[in-house]
Amino acid sequence: MDDQAARPYGRRFAAIAMAGGGVLYAVANAFYWVMFPDEVSETAANVDVAASDLGAWRVETILFALAHLLLLPAVAGLIVAVGRRRRLVATIGGAFAVPALYFSAIHLWHYNAFFGALAGGGVKAEAVRPVVDALDEDPLVMASFAVWILGWMIGLLVLAFGAWRAGLVSLWVPLVLTGGQVLDFVSNGVAPKLAVSVLMAAGLIGLARGIRPRRVESAATAAHGTEITR
Repeated sequence: MDDQAARPYGRRFAAIAMAGGGVLYAVANAFYWVMFPDEVSETAANVDVAASDLGAWRVETILFALAHLLLLPAVAGLIVAVGRRRRLVATIGGAFAVPALYFSAIHLWHYNAFFGALAGGGVKAEAVRPVVDALDEDPLVMASFAVWILGWMIGLLVLAFGAWRAGLVSLWVPLVLTGGQVLDFVSNGVAPKLAVSVLMAAGLIGLARGIRPRRVESAATAAHGTEITR
C-alpha cells in the first residue's frame, strides 16, 4: 500500500482517538466531581480525599491517563489535517498542545498515583504537607504544571479555530471548546464541572468528525492506490 492509500487510515485512527479521548476525558472529569465534590483547599489535602474512596481515586486516575494518551495521537492527526491548509496555525497550536499533553499524562499519573499510594499506606495530610509544599514551590514543577494547563488551553483552541478556518469544522466546534475550557478554569462545584464534561466531549467529537477522511476522498485515494499496484 502506498502513502496515498495509507493516509485515510491514519486520519481515521486520529479521528477515533479524538472521539474516544473526548468521551474518556468527559467521563473522568464527571466521575471525579461526582465522587469527590468537595473543593480541596490545599494540595496536601488530596491525601485525605484519596483515602475517602481509594478505589474511585484509582479509577479516575486510569480514566484520565487513558484520555490524555488517546489525545496525543488525536492532536497529531489534527495538526496534520489543519497544516494542509493553515500551516502556521497548525505549527503554533501544535507547539503548545503536544508538550501540554505530554506533561499532563506524566503529571496526572504521578500526581494521582502519589496521593493514592500515600492514602493506601495510611499517611495523613499533616505528615506529607512539608513535602507537598516543597514540590508546589519548586520552579520545575510549577513550570511543568503551567505548560500543561496553559499549553492545553491555548494549543487546543488555536488548532480548533484553525480547523474552522481550514473548513474542516463548523464554528460551533471551537466556540464550544472555548466555553468548556473557560468554564473549567473559572468554576467550582459539581454542576458546572458536569457542564464542562458535556462541552468538551461535544467539541472534541466535533473535531473528530472534521479530521476523519471523507467518503469521496477515501474512495478516490483507494482507486489511486489500486491503479499504482496494477
